[in-house]
Amino acid sequence: MELDQHFVIDRKVLLRIVELAKIQKDEVILEIGAGTGNLTKLLVKKAKKLYAIEKDKNLFSELKKISNKNLKLIPGDALKVQFPDFDKLVANLPYSISEPLIQRLIYEDFKLAVLLLPENFVKIISGEKRTKLTEITKTFFELKLDRDVKPESFSPKPRVFSRIIVLIPKKPRNEKELIFMEFLKQTDKKAKNALREAIIKGGNKSGKEITKKEAKKFLRNFKIDKKVARLNLRELEKIKEFIV
Repeated sequence: MELDQHFVIDRKVLLRIVELAKIQKDEVILEIGAGTGNLTKLLVKKAKKLYAIEKDKNLFSELKKISNKNLKLIPGDALKVQFPDFDKLVANLPYSISEPLIQRLIYEDFKLAVLLLPENFVKIISGEKRTKLTEITKTFFELKLDRDVKPESFSPKPRVFSRIIVLIPKKPRNEKELIFMEFLKQTDKKAKNALREAIIKGGNKSGKEITKKEAKKFLRNFKIDKKVARLNLRELEKIKEFIV
């Protein structure tokens, strides 16, 4: 078993997660870290199709015992496997993948995600403790906080409280927001190059044809020389102000 997996054994918590997902009969659901199948068994009854990802081989063998034609099990690491097309994500995440999973979701097309996350991590993405991830989360998602979950609701018991959250993808309200979103997605590029490409893409999606030369002219006073992935919160804020 993965060391940071804590399985929900409190049925009230499981039912609340399912309730928040508001699953329709024609929807495809993705579950990450299916574990012992406590949540899986409830989700599969609601969805048209449930894809459940599990990395641990022993747990995966146990999940195979769930008999339902609507369930498709996917072995492997949720940060590495290719996601199927899905409408909603529901997950009691292994704590260690909370941040990289949020980062991955900015590239996915879905309606909403219901996640059970450690309380300290929720404080970051909600802005109570501001970091770079706070800015990324608020840029791409509307965040709704639900109930706290006590350690006693899990087996094995974690050392911290957890919290259920709902993430709803945002659509950019204007061209500037669109450019900033496109910029944040280009993590492997230098900031200036990423912003140039984002300006061109943002313009095209807004019905404007912006040339590479025009984008370069806009960036003649841009000074930050780091890859997007290495930018800190203050630098992201400066870039956002620069776009505005």
